[in-house]
Amino acid sequence: MEICLDCKKSTETVIDLRTGDTICTECSLVISDHYIHDCQEWRTFANDDNSDRDPNRVGDPTNPLLKSGGIGTIIETRKENTLSSVPKNNDIFGLSRAHNLVRNKEEDVFKKACNEIKRMTEDLDLISGVEFRACEIVSKFDVDKSKKLRRGKQLTALCAASVSTACRELKLSRTLKEISTVANGVSLKDINKASMGIKRLLRSDQDEDVSDAPPQVILKTGELVRRFCSKLDLSEKERKAIREAVEMAENFDIRRNPKSVLAAIIFMICQLSQTKQRHISDIALASEVVENTIKKSANDMYPYASKIIPKWYASEEHIINKLGGNIGSWDGAKLTV
Repeated sequence: MEICLDCKKSTETVIDLRTGDTICTECSLVISDHYIHDCQEWRTFANDDNSDRDPNRVGDPTNPLLKSGGIGTIIETRKENTLSSVPKNNDIFGLSRAHNLVRNKEEDVFKKACNEIKRMTEDLDLISGVEFRACEIVSKFDVDKSKKLRRGKQLTALCAASVSTACRELKLSRTLKEISTVANGVSLKDINKASMGIKRLLRSDQDEDVSDAPPQVILKTGELVRRFCSKLDLSEKERKAIREAVEMAENFDIRRNPKSVLAAIIFMICQLSQTKQRHISDIALASEVVENTIKKSANDMYPYASKIIPKWYASEEHIINKLGGNIGSWDGAKLTV
């Protein structure tokens, strides 16, 4: 409600967002103009056929992780081949030089890190929550003056490690080997090193242990079960047996990483399958674990096979007959009962 000078009373008004005019609904008098529209920004796309919207204003949303909120000024100079008619002492060059002196270089590196994280999460088809959490982790390095962000492979490794940490916190299973495929040639060693730095920073920042606890490993391995079984096109019966075997394996001292343990369990379950068996090379391809590692893991787990594999899926005699000939011949493994 606003007071209309013609109606001499408070009347209902409407705002024309295109012209910025505030108009009286009774006499159509323009009460005020140049209204500033303060709602969210919109962008115009060529394929946007929705006539009900008015997405004519352009601009990125503010970034809460940046000190400036992502709002800044860029002064762009002309290219060298177009400077023939422009004097060297032009004001635009002075402004550009002054702007470069006062620019926050650390914020520029952080923006580059955010763009790299966005590219990685899009290539891995991850949810937007992973991207924001990974950027939030990297921003902690920007705040900590003793751990400044650096360009190059070190920054890419930190971005990849932050994506891995964000996936683990959000209970999304993505291995470092998968993430390294979108890290532009950065080695697993560099990503592991960056992951250790993130763990130390989060531990000191939150004053709590952020290392992998057993429940997290079970949950992570449970998601790997779904993915690996889907790649191998296993039946629901075999998937259920693998899930139960993975949970039972947590009760034994098997000093192998979770992915190797899972690959070995899938191999043993497939060997015991009454239908179509899977070759170890197919399992290695689906689980991204080399055949030799699967064999060594299966050899370490064979003594506990009768206790790990569900009774309803295979009897102890069936396990000995089927697995004993294969696994037992690798290194003289013996089954404990």
